[in-house]
Amino acid sequence: MSLPPLDLTLYLVTSSDLLPSNTTLAKHVEAAIKGGVSIVQLREKEAPTREFVKLGREVHAVTKKYKVPLLINDRVDVAVAVGCEGVHLGQDDMDYKTARKLLGPSTYIGISANNTSEALKALQDISEANSPPNSTYLGLGPVFATPTKPDHNPPLGTEGIRDILQTLTKEKLARPLNFPDTKFVAIGGINKRNVHDVLYKGQPSSDFKQASAPELLELSGVAVVSAIMASPTPELAASDLRQQITLAFNPHSIKPIPVPEITSQQSYDIIKSIPKLAPLIHHITNAVVKDISANITLAIGASPIMSDNSLELTDLAAINSALVVNMGTCVPEFEIIAEKAIIENNKHGNPIVFDPVGAGATEWRRNLSKKLLRKGYLDVVKGNRGEILTIAGEDVVMRGVDSGSWGERIGLKELAKVVRDLARREENVVLMTGQTDIISNGIHTFLLQNGHPIQSKVTGIGCALSSVIAATLSVARRTTPGVKLSSDAKLSAIIAAVTMYNVAAERAAKRAKGPGSWRVAFLDMLEEVVSCGVGSEEVKVEKVGLEG
Repeated sequence: MSLPPLDLTLYLVTSSDLLPSNTTLAKHVEAAIKGGVSIVQLREKEAPTREFVKLGREVHAVTKKYKVPLLINDRVDVAVAVGCEGVHLGQDDMDYKTARKLLGPSTYIGISANNTSEALKALQDISEANSPPNSTYLGLGPVFATPTKPDHNPPLGTEGIRDILQTLTKEKLARPLNFPDTKFVAIGGINKRNVHDVLYKGQPSSDFKQASAPELLELSGVAVVSAIMASPTPELAASDLRQQITLAFNPHSIKPIPVPEITSQQSYDIIKSIPKLAPLIHHITNAVVKDISANITLAIGASPIMSDNSLELTDLAAINSALVVNMGTCVPEFEIIAEKAIIENNKHGNPIVFDPVGAGATEWRRNLSKKLLRKGYLDVVKGNRGEILTIAGEDVVMRGVDSGSWGERIGLKELAKVVRDLARREENVVLMTGQTDIISNGIHTFLLQNGHPIQSKVTGIGCALSSVIAATLSVARRTTPGVKLSSDAKLSAIIAAVTMYNVAAERAAKRAKGPGSWRVAFLDMLEEVVSCGVGSEEVKVEKVGLEG
């Protein structure tokens, strides 16, 4: 008999010692299921057998009510006694083939894997046991360190999860007939602060996806323990996580603009919708550029809010359309504010534009920029040469917040490779600004050659570009609420925003006598290009062909 496919979207692993007071495990699990948990694993390491079976039956009564599978951790005998849907086996537990013989074909069996070798061995065992379709999965992890399992193996990080999935995909391509039908779930230290990171950066990279489809192996969900088990409101905690997972997993319903047409007028139609939708753009930015950023946001028809008040970040994330994080004049408490803003906006799927101003200027800024990249998913990383090179891992010393000289010594093609590779690593869009802007989503890379030298003579013009990008992405997202923008759709929208911005700068330069009058003219020209668009003869965009 064929088993129904496992829904691993939100996998709850129990731990009774984390339960808040005045509740029971069965009640806690039921609330979590109501919030969106799709599968439950009963993991009670210290419970005696009789107590374990009793607890299993109580929880199974709940999971059966909602048609959610219950698996028992390690103990095949307990699973048989409870009559639940399966077991999860660790590397030190009963081997898969023996468990399958004891449990039969109509049960689910999961296996933990901490590296590629363990994953390949598990898949080999599954294949040799002639396992039924839809009956197995691998739990990959731990992704992060976790106190719920102190003796766990070294954390893999999101890069480790990605490496395992990509290696297994290559193996599947090499021997498709002998590869079992198995799903994958990430586990270990996953919570609302990092779930976006796992689901974006833990999946195979964009270029690998293109080369490997349709044989691609991806994560089908995440497993959590304390994020739900320790919560006094498990239904809300589960619902919160489920919402974020859904935003990450939804199919790309926004049709991307074909690359050959990326410089056409069609690419700029979204810009014209900004005044109509008037998106609210939350800025956490430096004091020097708040004025110009607010005025430029207003000039394109969006609405700015400048707030770094940690007490209102949650409320703002619920009502704003996008977030700009600029670390120009940041103070020590900036890290806490920025981290919370990123987490809260990730929960709502709001686009985030990160400007790591001065990332290479000091050790503190270098470390901070790297930390923020790990705190959540950032749709766009925008910076000058020195900033992008620093984040990419190059050894560069900046002059304050200026770009430094390292990038001047190498050609545009080499810089383009750095931008592309960083976009692949972060699974987002990276924009390196300069005399020629370089932009990539890890698949397609472009040189944007509009702009005017006078832009560098007015403080904040580079930083304020983030406001325009954020507004443009927010409008693109609002055309299909609740759905993740495709990578190409993001790239198209950002190219349109940057080109529009720089064409306005060129037009303003023709009217201005110097930086002061140019600043005023620039605001006027921004309003003009939003309402009237740009001519095809004004657009200077060139696609770059890169190897590797």
